[in-house]
Amino acid sequence: MKPKNAQQRKIAALSKRLKPITEKQVTWAYKHCFEHIAYRTAKNTLTCGDCGHTWKSGTTLADTLCGCKCPHCGAELKVSDTRKRTFNQCYYFCVVTTCQGFQVVRIVMIKSTSKKGSASTYFYQEVAQRWIMPDGKITTMALLRGIGCYADLWYFGSGMEIRPHHDIYNIISDCDNYPRVRVLPIFKRNGFKGKFHNASPVKFFRSLLTDSKAETLLKAGQYAVLPHFIHYPHRMGNLWNAVKICIRNGYIIKDATLWCDYIDLLKHFHKDTQNAKYVCPADLKAEHDRLVAMRNRQREKEDRERERRREIDRQESERRKLERMQENERLYAEMKAKFFDLVFSDGVLRIQVLQSVQEFYEEGKAMRHCVFTNDYFKRKDSLIFSARIGDERIETIEISLETFQIVQSRGECNQDTKYHNRIISLVRKNIGLVRQRMSA
Repeated sequence: MKPKNAQQRKIAALSKRLKPITEKQVTWAYKHCFEHIAYRTAKNTLTCGDCGHTWKSGTTLADTLCGCKCPHCGAELKVSDTRKRTFNQCYYFCVVTTCQGFQVVRIVMIKSTSKKGSASTYFYQEVAQRWIMPDGKITTMALLRGIGCYADLWYFGSGMEIRPHHDIYNIISDCDNYPRVRVLPIFKRNGFKGKFHNASPVKFFRSLLTDSKAETLLKAGQYAVLPHFIHYPHRMGNLWNAVKICIRNGYIIKDATLWCDYIDLLKHFHKDTQNAKYVCPADLKAEHDRLVAMRNRQREKEDRERERRREIDRQESERRKLERMQENERLYAEMKAKFFDLVFSDGVLRIQVLQSVQEFYEEGKAMRHCVFTNDYFKRKDSLIFSARIGDERIETIEISLETFQIVQSRGECNQDTKYHNRIISLVRKNIGLVRQRMSA
């Protein structure tokens, strides 16, 4: 992207004047950023991933737990049991420097390829530069990237150009930094003494320029809390008053994550988080564990209460269900009691009226159809029969009490059975009995 203003044009020109990344810086990155591995075979032979030297190991368990040292190059190695012969690793590191009033964070990608039996080879190239202005604004110079969410899609043949903001630049900026740094005087004035305290250098510098809280924490020696405020400013902003109390009382927070969780627990139990008695515990872990135990007991009590209420609701639901069933039984008996003794039979088939809502439920469940689900027992103009051979249910028949015609006769899963025509014929022969009961 072409520079759009004088500031960007200046940065683009200054970028070309920066010195190349040195071999010393790359050597440091290779030593500190990569995982150095000794490849162990099934025959307990170790191969150094750095220099390719191979030797026999006699302490398998000790090598696995504590690693080993290459007898040829002296590298401290992590033992890996594998049959792979080639390993590729890719990391980023940054070089912090200055250039004519700009704070510059140069980001370098370095790749390592190691093969069994040969020394590791590595490739590196500077892929991005973050130019930080005194007002905290950041301009990014970077190589061209391919389309995708992966960080390593760089076109190494492209040149450094002004690039629009992308989250990927923040991701790769959060990396190890070369220990020799050059910073602008304003950062020294704001308390910087050479360490970033586990924070991303780019976010660290930007916070020191734009957020007075970062400067306060740095000068107060609250190094454990500082990266939390830098990386999660909105979440940590709610804890700022508690942090100020710690600073005022000379209390240094050594484990920020534990302390933040502890403050959240204090708020949950409605303790005064403006009181040094609570905010600055002599034994943070003990107080944290005590509140965690209290919270767990509280959760158990809440779980028991929820279970009790669920049981009460279940019993109430069962009671209402029983009342509805009893009411449905009563209404069904009032509507259809005069048909209850109707039975048609041809010596094999026996067709009888369903005499209760419970029988509708059993019929629907056994035949796997909707005679109960769709409340056929509430239909005033229908009469439902069950055709059976012995105790085996064959089909369910619906007769209209208005036309005295067979509305439907359904077997299991609403399918017709081999007795279907015989059932229809038997019902039609006896339909007059239904008519008689209806007029009685």
